[in-house]
Amino acid sequence: MSDADINAITAASHLARAERGESIWLSLESAGYFCAVGSGFVKMVKTTAAGQEVAHEIMGPGQVFGLLGALEGSGCPLSARAVTDVWYLKIPIQVFRPIYERTEALSAHVMRRTTIRLRQAHLLVAQLSAGTVASRIAAILLMLAESYGQATEMGMVLTVPLTRQDISEMAGTTVESTIRVMSEWQKTGVIATHKKTITLLQEKRLNHLVQL
Repeated sequence: MSDADINAITAASHLARAERGESIWLSLESAGYFCAVGSGFVKMVKTTAAGQEVAHEIMGPGQVFGLLGALEGSGCPLSARAVTDVWYLKIPIQVFRPIYERTEALSAHVMRRTTIRLRQAHLLVAQLSAGTVASRIAAILLMLAESYGQATEMGMVLTVPLTRQDISEMAGTTVESTIRVMSEWQKTGVIATHKKTITLLQEKRLNHLVQL
């Protein structure tokens, strides 16, 4: 985008905050805006006929959610719920749409990113709906490593602060189960933790759990 377009979007957008567990919007709600996460995590969920919530995507700092639904005017097919306390930028679609429509490189980039995200979302749904608690937690850590991992000599360090409650919310399990699984992984050298930082020491072991 040009500097003028970026300035126009910046001037029209504003920051908002959602507390842990708060709904940012409900499924198919026409919000008139899409969002970019500044800090924290947002879970995109769909509620089944039985009333169970299934996570389709986890969006973190720097990631955008609700864009396609806003562009189409149909509303996002998924509900957006804060996994942690979240600061996010609300970007009005009426300002973004004309820029999107006349900027070929931007629209092409959005389509490429959408294809990648759909593939990741399908994998995540399969892992979270059918996997064991350990495999679900492993899937979340590996997914976060793709976007927020920094390679070091020790292993892949997740550069975003995470509590056990944050991870349990994303994986759809209890805090107690998350603590039990991750404590076992620490003992066996699969991961290392320091305060809210997690290092994946044996990614192959985690990948093996996900594929079981």
